[in-house]
Amino acid sequence: MKEKNQIVLVGDIHGAYATLGYDIKRLHKDAYIIQVGDFGMGFHKPNYYLNELTELSMALTKTNCHLYVIRGNHDDPSYFTETNNPFGITNITLLADYSELELLGKSILCVGGAISVDRFHRIPNKSWWDGEHFNLKLDHEFPYKDKQYDLVVTHTRPTCCGAIKGFDNIKKWCDQDADLKNDLIEEAQLVDYLYVHTKPAAWCYGHFHSTIITEYESTLFRCLDIDEHYLYHHNEIKH
Repeated sequence: MKEKNQIVLVGDIHGAYATLGYDIKRLHKDAYIIQVGDFGMGFHKPNYYLNELTELSMALTKTNCHLYVIRGNHDDPSYFTETNNPFGITNITLLADYSELELLGKSILCVGGAISVDRFHRIPNKSWWDGEHFNLKLDHEFPYKDKQYDLVVTHTRPTCCGAIKGFDNIKKWCDQDADLKNDLIEEAQLVDYLYVHTKPAAWCYGHFHSTIITEYESTLFRCLDIDEHYLYHHNEIKH
């Protein structure tokens, strides 16, 4: 098999597997692709995913690409309890939280999870899953301080990225869900802990359906919009 020579990051796709396959065939070749969550696992029966991911696998095979997927809030966490190749499809890998990848000489940490702002209106175990949030592992569980990562990939983000449109943007959800605002603040603070103990050169995330680029200290943060594709190279993500 031909060697891969690039790393691509892809934003939330929300189950649009055919679109992702089309974009891969159109845009990429010989690539490792990391999708930042909200892949869409869990909304349908397993046979649906077997069919959809088999088709997606064909696009990956044709272009000599391998797809890695982290857990979003719109993914059933049971698909991501351990790193696995769903349905035996070898060129798609669902990553457990805190998976470490060594790709093209780059050290990459992948951590999924986030809180759904509309969780109040979702159906448990059908369109919302307990345990969707970002889970922090402390130093004794995962030695961040002993690692030097080139890139951290998460679904949500730390507070040091700056405000995202503020809470006025989700006021209607906060009005209906009394705990939402505090839960979101606490979750972002947990992601801050991850940042403090990794401080990578680059950090990529999704979840907010926007293209946002910020810098904090020595880290370049990039939020990917829905279906957005970016090429990672030399410690930054370039269009």
